[in-house]
Amino acid sequence: MENSNRFLEYFQGKCIFITGCTGCVGLALLEKLLRSFPQVHKIVLLIRKKRSENVSTRILNYFDNPVFSVMKEVQKDYLEKIIWVEGDVVKPNLGLSAENLNYIYNNVNVFYHCAASVKFVENLKNSITSNIYGTEMVYNVAKNCKKLECFMHVSTVFCNHGYSQSVLKEEIPENPANPDQLLEMAKSMSVNELEENCKESKIFINNYVFTKNATENLLGNKKDNIKIGILRIGCVMESYKEPYPSWLINENVFNVSLKNVVTGIVFKINEKATVYCTPIDLCVNALIASTYDTAHITENVKVYNVAINRPTVKEIFKMFVKENVQDPWLIFGSLKYRFLCHMKDLVLEMSGKRGIYVREMEKMDYSIEILQKFVLKELYCHTENLNELWKGLNQSERELLFFNLNDIDFEKYVKSWFKLEKKYNPVDPTSTMLHLAKL
Repeated sequence: MENSNRFLEYFQGKCIFITGCTGCVGLALLEKLLRSFPQVHKIVLLIRKKRSENVSTRILNYFDNPVFSVMKEVQKDYLEKIIWVEGDVVKPNLGLSAENLNYIYNNVNVFYHCAASVKFVENLKNSITSNIYGTEMVYNVAKNCKKLECFMHVSTVFCNHGYSQSVLKEEIPENPANPDQLLEMAKSMSVNELEENCKESKIFINNYVFTKNATENLLGNKKDNIKIGILRIGCVMESYKEPYPSWLINENVFNVSLKNVVTGIVFKINEKATVYCTPIDLCVNALIASTYDTAHITENVKVYNVAINRPTVKEIFKMFVKENVQDPWLIFGSLKYRFLCHMKDLVLEMSGKRGIYVREMEKMDYSIEILQKFVLKELYCHTENLNELWKGLNQSERELLFFNLNDIDFEKYVKSWFKLEKKYNPVDPTSTMLHLAKL
């Protein structure tokens, strides 16, 4: 029937477990589930203690995030659905108490593993521990759940960058290293020993990409007859529509670098390369839709590339610059920006404060160096699985979970990025010497 909705029916009474609930994907996923799926029974959120903030404080402040503002207006009883459990993905049994573990084993239907170390500059030992070992620990808990219907893992479309040919199919990628051996090496070797002995990691762009690739292989090797869905996303960008346009909690290297184009900072690009800018709300909608699909597959593993092979980096660059860069000083490249950074630091230091602007400039230079590796390589993503899923939806389902990247007006979407930045961050460090005089 045209008005029926398989997704609403599927999530009726479900108990869901989410890792990485404080990250961008996990946060947006929770918001969407609470706002659009009130029939969900319970959502178990794994949260770990941080050095600077205890668990109680983190929980207390969690729903203050503006992303939940729309949800709070329509779902007044949302807190009744939440179960907080203290733990850590890199600990056996996730460091959960016996009571919490017993509840999960007996009630959880769907696992969403969104937690990961997304640092592009991280030593191999930490990357293996966070991404491969962490996934193994989460999966070990999931496979013991009596009512488990599927295990959903969030990955990246760049999982083969620097290693394979420039085509990414919706299947488990090849990896030159055995993930089980990597876990043993990380357990028995020091940081330096691991870097020296794991030659395979050097083939990839960085340790993040290498370990995300190996993690997919780890899951692809599982023989437990558990339905596993792997959703690959690109550069997570501001929301397209939900819960409101241009929401984002964490910016990525490409996002930050593009917005700093207004300072005169430039970077080399491959005109045919695609950076795969993916709105966060479409990522989450695709994740929820693929959950239903994964729970009904006949095979054990299914991969979904949330991607569209346009626009290219050059096209995005042109869209952004055309609307936002109107400063005649840019004919001098980044000279103005760099000069102002030094001058503003001088003023701060003369007043007895520590300079911050030159340090930020150096961080940006380093970010550009990392970004180059992604925007110089061509990559074509196959999206047949996600396309077929979209084609099979009726109007009601498409309205609930819009994830069709082909329907996005990218020019309008890209133009909005910097406008919102200026609206909420009115102090522009590149706005001529007048700003310097006001410090």
